[in-house]
Amino acid sequence: MRRLLRYTLIVLIFSFLSYAFVKEIARLYFLYKENQGIEGRIFELQLENKRLKKKIEALKNDKRFIEKVAREELGMIKEGEKVFKFKE
Repeated sequence: MRRLLRYTLIVLIFSFLSYAFVKEIARLYFLYKENQGIEGRIFELQLENKRLKKKIEALKNDKRFIEKVAREELGMIKEGEKVFKFKE
């Protein structure tokens, strides 16, 4: 009887530890995937940050770039110019 109780206890402990181990592995995998997504987003933001810094420098120093932005993004025109809009 003692032997059966001992084996039952060992099986229960082993089952509990196996369950806890599998659950922890699943949690670690989820965290790993989440971390990969965050690292990818950080990389994208770093690239965008570099692009914006270059644009800021160009806006500070490059008159042609300033004019291009004013025309294309803000719709501005030089004094005396006429804008023609064509209907499709």
